Amino acid sequence: MTRHLKKTACIGMALTLLALPLSPAKAEINKPEIYVALGDSVAAGATPYDELDAGYTDIIANKLAQNGLLAAFSKDFAVPGFATSNIIELLDTAEVRQAVEQATMITLSAGANDVLGLVQQDAGGRTVAYDQLTANAVLNQMRIQYGELLDEVQEINPDAAIYAIGYYFPYPHVLETQQQGVRKMLATVNTIIQNEAEARDIEFIDVAEDFDKNGNEYVPNPTDVHPNQEGYTAIASSFFEQVEPSIEVSLNDVPPNPGMSPFLEQLMQSNGGQTQPSNQDEAGQSPAENESDRNEETPAESPEDNSDPQESAPIQENNQDGPEQGIEGTDGAALGPIPAPSVRHHVPLLG
Repeated sequence: MTRHLKKTACIGMALTLLALPLSPAKAEINKPEIYVALGDSVAAGATPYDELDAGYTDIIANKLAQNGLLAAFSKDFAVPGFATSNIIELLDTAEVRQAVEQATMITLSAGANDVLGLVQQDAGGRTVAYDQLTANAVLNQMRIQYGELLDEVQEINPDAAIYAIGYYFPYPHVLETQQQGVRKMLATVNTIIQNEAEARDIEFIDVAEDFDKNGNEYVPNPTDVHPNQEGYTAIASSFFEQVEPSIEVSLNDVPPNPGMSPFLEQLMQSNGGQTQPSNQDEAGQSPAENESDRNEETPAESPEDNSDPQESAPIQENNQDGPEQGIEGTDGAALGPIPAPSVRHHVPLLG
């Protein structure tokens, strides 16, 4: 009788374990990878002072090379200012599609530009404001488009190991009383990325937990949302901690400035020096015709809104008057500066 009960209990436990949701399988890096980085200016390595330099993707590639685990690397198709929809369109380009087809490993930084263009920051970088209802609608659209982007990448290359990179908090210098609402908005972006990735058996890389502990140091310019190389090192370190813990990263692993890729140079020239189409702002939204005056107020609790794209914490509004949709020309609003023309030429490894 006792043996029968034990056997029944074991079977029940096994069935329970089988019923639990499975986490995405971790892909080990055990052979030289053809590494392609897609995304926005964080993937491109934009600095806090409107230039391009070595970023987290370059550091990952450098560490893989040091360990004999890199066959080729390209961040040619990481474009400053690109929102999720822009990256989807980019995949229709033959050159980009060919690189994704060749890749064995892909990192993706996308989603922040969908919403950060809605955030208005004062000249000193101490206050922020945005409209919650607009943000909720944009976040819902970002959720749909991010899933479409992952589907497209997997359709092009079903065999590559894909890593969905999360975001850090880009406004560490903003007054504490101003941070709550925008923190929730960025947390929702990360939740969307994680949910959409894990639904497709893609590994989500959480960078915020470690990065945000030193946010003021890693994002030194109060009016720019980009990290310095210490910050990019922290992002690369978070990647390896989750993917290949045996590889450790330090600031000494930052490679020389790779410069701007010919693809990005040509893309900018075709758009008059911008990486976004002229009829869109940096977040990929249609610009507003007029911009409301803003008061430097502390965040206010927003009314309930049933259009929240996630069931998690609702987004708060940082200004009772709220900015209009599609703020244009806001300093540091999106992860997309115009790269400095002084960066040196970069020869792509793929294509």
